[in-house]
Amino acid sequence: GPEYETIASFGSQLLVSDLAQITALGERCDRLGLDAISAGGVIGLAYLLFDRGLLTAADTGGLELRWGDGAPAFELLDSMARREGFGALLARGSRALAAHCGDPDLAVQVNGLDVAMHDPRAFSGQALSYLTSPRGACHNQSDFFNVEMGGTLEEIGIGLPERWQDSGKAALVARDQHWRTACNSLVVCFFAVVPPAELAGLLSAALGEPWTPDDLMVAGERAWNLKRAINCRLGLTPASEVLPKLLLQPLPEGGQEGYVPDVATLLDEYYAASGWDRASGRPLAETLRRLGLDFVDFA
Repeated sequence: GPEYETIASFGSQLLVSDLAQITALGERCDRLGLDAISAGGVIGLAYLLFDRGLLTAADTGGLELRWGDGAPAFELLDSMARREGFGALLARGSRALAAHCGDPDLAVQVNGLDVAMHDPRAFSGQALSYLTSPRGACHNQSDFFNVEMGGTLEEIGIGLPERWQDSGKAALVARDQHWRTACNSLVVCFFAVVPPAELAGLLSAALGEPWTPDDLMVAGERAWNLKRAINCRLGLTPASEVLPKLLLQPLPEGGQEGYVPDVATLLDEYYAASGWDRASGRPLAETLRRLGLDFVDFA
């Protein structure tokens, strides 16, 4: 059956309540080699643009994109995979689709990658995870929303903050990113929640040399900063770290009513905690030296 991201992508976003249809759409993504988050995100945007009159059936190849009707999504997925007709535009992603239709603020993306189904208006730390991820709004670089729901890692200094806390959270997010970078390097599923000491023990047994949780954290921080340096060399700057406009509008009701993350505070404290230059976005020289990355050249 479908997992959470797929249900939200093709269910909640399209207002489709038919679980069998949602499951079939997810299965179609699997067969076509499409990511359900990004595919569902760009199709959801197409529905929104159609609803607002910024797209018509003449643009979509005759398809009527109506909330609650998931049937056209099958054709959209197929045409995306083949890059045919309207699908060729969808295959370029939400940022390109919104810009093509004259309203780039409608794209819910960061640096070109669609935001996953974890709203930063519910978890301020996840906003920071999306903003500073090396590949756009990726929840697999740091699933800090899990920490904010109680999935703490006290063993490596990641405690439980208030989910709407802005100040004082950034250092925890950075530590979680370093930890998850180590986990990703070892190809460890986040859902397994392997305790740091146990993971260090497994790595020690595999390599025949001692590793500790602290060693893993340093390795993760080093890799995280190397990725950052590469992105900065390719042109990334702090100006790229912007949440989509739709996620900076408070919701009028529900569990996250009235709240939006204080992005400026979160980023200022994150840069300080990470040892990065606030103006350029680059890791500071002393940070690179501490991590054995003093060979990095930004030229």
